[in-house]
Amino acid sequence: MTCELQSTLEASGIEWPALRNHIPSMAHVIQLALGALMSSLGVKGRTESWEDHERDQQFGENESIHIGKSQRL
Repeated sequence: MTCELQSTLEASGIEWPALRNHIPSMAHVIQLALGALMSSLGVKGRTESWEDHERDQQFGENESIHIGKSQRL
């Protein structure tokens, strides 16, 4: 998106280097801020994937079976 903005502005005679003026998305900024806050509080993030969590909820943590990517629908 920034490259397209750079092209559009250059067509109007405005110099705006996309790499130097990259605009991060608000969701990413919030994610980084929350990650820093959680790290400073000593909170550890999730180590399992969403699929693993859902499978453990369905089958129970000790009864879960591992499904390979080729077996998923």
